[in-house]
Amino acid sequence: MNCFNVGSRGVSCVMLLLHCVVFAQHLPEGDYHANRERRIDIVHYKAELSFDFNERTVQGTAAVQFHPLSATSEVVFDAWRLQVEKVEQQTSQTSAPLKFRSSGESIEVELGQMYSARDTLLITIDYSAQPNAGMYFQKDPNRAGQYFVHTYGEGGLHANWLPIYNDTNDKFTTEIVVTVPQPYAVISNGKLLEVKNAPNGEKTFHWRQARPHSKYLIAIYVGEFEKGELAPAFGSIPLSYWVPKGRLKEGAYAFRNTTKMVEFFSNRFNYRYPWEKYDQIAVPDYAIGAMEHTSVTGHQISVLRTETAPLDFGPPDFTRYHNFWTAEGTISHELAHHWFGDNLTCRNLSYIWLNESFASYLQMLWDEESLGKEQLQMDRQIALDRYLEYVKKEHVIRPLEYHYFEKPSDMYNEEHTYLKGAIVLHMLRSIVGDDDFFRGLSYYLHKHEFSNVVSNDLKIAFEEATGSSLDWFFDDWVYGAGHPIFEVSYQYLENRKLVDVTVKQVQPFVEGQDEFTLPVDITIATSKGARQHTVWSQQHEEHYFLEAEEKPLMVSVDGSGALAEIHFQKELDELLYQIQYDDLPGRIWALRQLAQRFPTHPKTLRAISNIISGNEYWGLQAEAAQLLGTLRTPAAEQTLGKALESKDYRVRKAAVLALPEFGTPSAEKTLRSIIRTDSHTDVVATAIIALAKANPEVETEFIRQQLGRPGWQDEITIAVLNAFKLIGRNELVKDIQPFTNEKYNQDVRSAALEAWKSCAPEDPNLHQILVAYVEGAPYAIQQKAIEMLGDLYVEEARPVLEKIIRESGDPNLRVLAEKALERISRLEKFSEEK
Repeated sequence: MNCFNVGSRGVSCVMLLLHCVVFAQHLPEGDYHANRERRIDIVHYKAELSFDFNERTVQGTAAVQFHPLSATSEVVFDAWRLQVEKVEQQTSQTSAPLKFRSSGESIEVELGQMYSARDTLLITIDYSAQPNAGMYFQKDPNRAGQYFVHTYGEGGLHANWLPIYNDTNDKFTTEIVVTVPQPYAVISNGKLLEVKNAPNGEKTFHWRQARPHSKYLIAIYVGEFEKGELAPAFGSIPLSYWVPKGRLKEGAYAFRNTTKMVEFFSNRFNYRYPWEKYDQIAVPDYAIGAMEHTSVTGHQISVLRTETAPLDFGPPDFTRYHNFWTAEGTISHELAHHWFGDNLTCRNLSYIWLNESFASYLQMLWDEESLGKEQLQMDRQIALDRYLEYVKKEHVIRPLEYHYFEKPSDMYNEEHTYLKGAIVLHMLRSIVGDDDFFRGLSYYLHKHEFSNVVSNDLKIAFEEATGSSLDWFFDDWVYGAGHPIFEVSYQYLENRKLVDVTVKQVQPFVEGQDEFTLPVDITIATSKGARQHTVWSQQHEEHYFLEAEEKPLMVSVDGSGALAEIHFQKELDELLYQIQYDDLPGRIWALRQLAQRFPTHPKTLRAISNIISGNEYWGLQAEAAQLLGTLRTPAAEQTLGKALESKDYRVRKAAVLALPEFGTPSAEKTLRSIIRTDSHTDVVATAIIALAKANPEVETEFIRQQLGRPGWQDEITIAVLNAFKLIGRNELVKDIQPFTNEKYNQDVRSAALEAWKSCAPEDPNLHQILVAYVEGAPYAIQQKAIEMLGDLYVEEARPVLEKIIRESGDPNLRVLAEKALERISRLEKFSEEK
C-alpha cells in the first residue's frame, strides 16, 4: 500500500494517511498468470466413454486431431492421474503405436518424426481413470443403486477424466460418445446424432458439437432423467429441459421463459443464438450453482420449483429480503454465457470478467425486459450493496482484469467479478448511450465470434463501432481497482440563482486505486420541477455551478446509480423529499440516511409507514420495513405489523429481519406467531433464525418442532439448523447429527456441519465425519469439510489433507487443504514450543 504516490493531485499526505488508516485496502496476492503457451492447435476432439458407477471410474478412448504450432516430434497432453494403456497414430489406412511417458499430471507422446504446422495429425489414447475432480458420481437420492454423473471443468478440471490441453485458449469441435445401461440417459454438447441399442440393454449416445468451443465447456450428464420440451426459439432452435424422474411439472415452471430469453438476447445484440440447441438440466448435489456448458447448462436441483417457492436460487438466503441470484436470474445468466463465455471466451482466467460480468449484466437486462426498469435499478442496488459490504469487511479491492491469484476460484470472487463487473457495464451503457452500447456489443460479438478475447478486444471493438476513445474508462474501471468515495455538499447562491455543488473524491490512494474519472448525475428539484445535470468528476475536489431559480428542495448526486459510495449530509426535509421523488437508488439511499440520522423523529416513522402502506415498488417497501429495525422504537415495532400484512412475501421477510433488533418480548411473540401461521416458507424459515437472534437463550423445543417441516428445498430444516448454530448448545448435537447424512441434500448437510461446529467444536465424532467427507462427498461438502478441519485445528486430519495436496486434481481443494494444514501445523508448533 503506497500512501505517498500523490503526483500533482494536490492532496495532502495527512489526508491520504488518514484515509489509509480508516479505509485500509489491498490487492489480492498470488502468482502471476499469463496466457499459457500452446504447442498444438486442436481441431477436433472425440471421446468414447463408459463407466463403472459403483467404482466411480471411467474407461475411455480419446481421438485428438491437431496441428503442431511449430516443428515438433512430440506432443504433451494434460492428464491428471489417468492410467494410459496405449497411444496410436491414425491415418486413413494404418494405425501405428506411439511411445509415451506418463508423469501423473501429463502424457508425453513421441511422434516418431518431426512434423510442421502444415501437418494434421490424429492420435488415439486408450485410458482409464478414477476422477477425484471434474467428474462427479452422486448417488440418486430417490432410487437405490442408481447414480447421477456430471462434469464441471472451470479452473482446469477436465484433465482428471480426459487427456487434453487444459486451458481456455484453444477452441475445437467435439464429439462425445457414451455407453450406459438402462435406465440412464446421456446429455452432452451439440446435436444428438444417434442412440444405439445393444442386445445387453445398454445404450450408446452420440453427440456432436459442430462449432468450436473451449475444453472446459465440454459436458456429460448421466442419470435417469425425464425430458420436457419448450417452444422452439424463432420456431427452429430446439429448447428442452431434463429433470430427475417425477419432476417435469417443476421443470416446466422453472424454465418457462427460456424461449423468450433466447429471442430477447438474440434481438438485443443482433446476433442470433449460435448453437444447435439448448438443453437445461437439474442435478441433485450439483458441483456448483450452475454451469453454462455449450448448448447444455447444468443447474442445482434447487432451480426446480412451483409458483409457491421463493424467487431465490439456492441455497436459501436468510440474511436479505431479496437475493441477486433468483432462479429466473440464474437461468438467464447461464443462457447469456452462450454469447459471452461460450462464443466469446476469455483467453485465461485473468480475463474472466469478460465471461461473468457480462452474464451478470445480461441477467439484469432480462430483468429490465421482463419486470421493468425499477427491477434493473433494484438489481444494481443489491449488487452495489454486496460489493461495498465485501470491501468494507475484507478490505480487498481488485481490478476486473487481474493476473495475480492463488487458485482459480479466487477469480470467481462474486462481489468483484460478477457484481462490480455488472455495474461497470451498466456505467458504460449510461456513458455511451443505449444505441452505441448495444451496437458496440453486437460488433464485438461478430468481430470475435468463436474465438478467445482479452479486455483490450472489447475496448477496441467499442472504439471502432462508436468512434469513442475509452482508454480512460478501461484504465479506471477494468485495469484499475476500487471505487470512488464521494463527499458531497452544496450551497445555494440566491442572488445568482446558482447551486454550488462540491464533490470530493476521498477514497484511499493505494496500489491499484487513485482518482477516478466518471460522469456523475446531479438532479436539482425545486417547486417548478426537476432537472438532471451530468457532470464529470476527475479530481480530488471539484465544484459545479448549476442553475436553479429558487432554493432547491433536493440536490441528488448519483441518484440513478453509478459505482460510487456517497457521503452527503442532508437536512431532514430534503431527505423526506428525496424519498418521494428521486429515482429508486436515490430513494433507497435517502431512506437509509433518514433511518440512521433521524431514527426517533416522528417524520421518519411517518415516511416509512406511508411507504409500507402505499402502492410503492416492492423493493422500496421491503427496504422501509427492514429499516424499522434501525429505529427500534415501540412505534416502529407497531408499524412492522403493516409490513407483516403485505401480500408480497419479500416485504414480510424484510419485517422479520427487522424484528430481532427490537429485543422485546413482543417481538419474540410476533416471531413465534409468524412461524406458526405465515403462508410462505421463506418467511417462516427466516423467522426461525430471527427468533434465535432475538433470544439466544430461547427454549429450544419450539424451534426443534420445526425440523422436517415441509419447505422448498428443505429450507425450514436448514433454518432450524442455522438457529441451532446461533444458540450453540452442546445438547443440540443429538438433533443436528442426523442431518449430516448423505440422504439429505448438500445445503442441509452444510448447515448441519456448521451447527455442530458451533455447538460442540471439540466433538471427536464431528472431526471423524469431517475427515470422511474430505473425500467422496459432494463438492460443496468437500470444501466445507476441509475448511472446518483447519478452523478446528484437527490434528487427526493431517493424513487426508496431505493426500488432497498430493493427489487431488482440483487446485482449489489443494490450496484449501494447504491452508487448513498450515493452521494445524501452526498450533502444533506453538504447543511444542510452549
